[in-house]
Amino acid sequence: MAGKLVPLVMLPRYSSFVGLPSVNFTTIPVEVSSYQKATLTVWRGPMRSNWLFRVTCQESSDQQAWTTCSGTNANQFDPGANTEGVATPGFTKRWFRLSIELGSVADMQVTCWAVGHLETRER
Repeated sequence: MAGKLVPLVMLPRYSSFVGLPSVNFTTIPVEVSSYQKATLTVWRGPMRSNWLFRVTCQESSDQQAWTTCSGTNANQFDPGANTEGVATPGFTKRWFRLSIELGSVADMQVTCWAVGHLETRER
């Protein structure tokens, strides 16, 4: 039986990122010790064909050392242009965040969002 679902907004609609080649952005960490997993819908807009966009779900015990979460599409996930995709990271540590990696041969820009819910741990 699934636990209670709690709404989660990691990147509000419509967040835009602009950066130099090969730059990473991270969201503010969320405390998730009461939750077993998240289900996130991720969307991104169009980009030039030689640009790179990847979302990685990360967790940490201390907000210093970050590792990739287990689960579906938790590591280097790209839903594609104007497409929604679903990531379902599982949690074993206290803190959760998203890392957005942008890469290209020139300055880059992209618009995206990531929303969903957290599922509470069963007691």
